Parts: sequence; structure tokens; C-alpha cells
Amino acid sequence: MQLSQNFFKSALSIVQDSKYIHQFIIKIIAEVMRVKLFIKPALTLLAAFSISFGALAEGDKPYQVVDGKISENALNGWRTYNGGGCGTCHGKGGIGAVGPNLANSVNSVLTKDEFMDVVTNGRSGTMMRPHNTNKKVMDNLEDLYVYLLARGDDVLGPGNLIKQPLGK
Repeated sequence: MQLSQNFFKSALSIVQDSKYIHQFIIKIIAEVMRVKLFIKPALTLLAAFSISFGALAEGDKPYQVVDGKISENALNGWRTYNGGGCGTCHGKGGIGAVGPNLANSVNSVLTKDEFMDVVTNGRSGTMMRPHNTNKKVMDNLEDLYVYLLARGDDVLGPGNLIKQPLGK
């Protein structure tokens, strides 16, 4: 038996957003079981998809590095960080000072939604005040997150992104 065309169309629609790779793999397993393919070919097929789409998911970041230059959204996030007063508490490039290391926080402590909430509403019991009235920060909150994500991924150093080459 052959894998159905509907299966591939359905699977392709899921994979268009790489956040749903796990659903794609589950669909492969279900289809393989439906058409009763042999175990060895099924595992080979599954492994091939897992490797290729796993690499896609890992490389799927909200920022891009092209020809040694960071994408405009991360650069704008850097401008927001420096112009929004973040560095006063969180240090140069978000490495931590009075406030925590934001580069690490966005990669391992806070979800994106939690980060957005803390920046917008502050955190009670800490020195983190709400920035919901800071127009520069609120208008560029997504880019600020992208910049800190790139910092946490160690793609960017804490320095001046305009004057210094990309890197640490």
C-alpha cells in the first residue's frame, strides 16, 4: 500500500510552522500503522523526518544572521534595550547587574509570554517596575525579546551592535 496524498497534504500544512514537528511525526506513525508498512522501513522513514525537521526547528529563530549581520528586529531590540532604560538595572547587553541576567532568563527561566508580562506589568516584591507607560519599550517589546534571545543564544555580544562587528 502507498501513503495517501491526503496524508502528505495534511502533514505539509502542519510542518509549515516548525513548532508542530511533533504533530507531524505522530501523523507519520499513524499513517505507517494504517497502511501496515514493515517496521524497519517505517523506522527509517521516521528517523529521516525527525533528523531533517529537527534541524529545521533548531534553526528556526525569530532573528537571522546573514553575511555576518543580525536582522533588523534584533538590532531594533538592541536599540530599545539601550533607549528604554533596561541596562540601568540589567547591565550592558542584559548580562545582569542589580536585576537578573535577561539573556539567560529568556532562554531558560521565562517563557516569551512571561517575559512580556513581566516587562509590561513589573514583578511585585522586586525592583522590576512596570513599563506599560514606556512607549519605546511597549512599541518594540517583540524586538526587545528577540534581541535578548539572540544574546542568550550567544549570537551577539553585549557591545554596540552598530560600531562593532557581530559576535562576542
